[in-house]
Amino acid sequence: MTARGPKAQRGEIAHRILDQARESFAEHGYAATTLQGIARSAGVDTKLVRYYFTSKETLFAECLAAAPGHLVERVRAVAAQPSAERGEALVRIHLAAWSDPQLARILRTALQVAAQEPVAMAKVRAVFVDSLAPVTGDRARCAGLISAYLLGLAFGRFVFAIDQVAEIPDEQVVRSIGATIQRHLDEPL
Repeated sequence: MTARGPKAQRGEIAHRILDQARESFAEHGYAATTLQGIARSAGVDTKLVRYYFTSKETLFAECLAAAPGHLVERVRAVAAQPSAERGEALVRIHLAAWSDPQLARILRTALQVAAQEPVAMAKVRAVFVDSLAPVTGDRARCAGLISAYLLGLAFGRFVFAIDQVAEIPDEQVVRSIGATIQRHLDEPL
């Protein structure tokens, strides 16, 4: 987040804008969200939104940066776990992220918007692919394939809420998908 504006109100105003932006992106999507609408909801002038965040793309990137950062840190920490436990650990981390309502809302928005917006696509890649590098090493195909499983799980269980996927108990999902991911971690592609 930028450090612009009056010192006494800088954090308060920027946080209020970010909160309203997250709400708007989550509720209306990227295309239907406007800086004017965000400014109106935050009770500030549009010029102030541009002053703090410069553009809609920058504001969207800031909205995604905060919460998914925790997910990225958790995924990277999996590299410190015993290698035989990493597949299940990755699935557990992703299920836990989606169980946090605030983070789930941001992730859901990012996934829905990613197909149409380069900013969101870059963030999704960073969260779901690039963050796996410490776990997969220089095996880019492995990271990509694991990301496909985790994204598929996210879409099926949390975005599309497919009953047959959403109703499977978490531990069964961890064991099943974790075992598949583990195979990709253990075996060469």
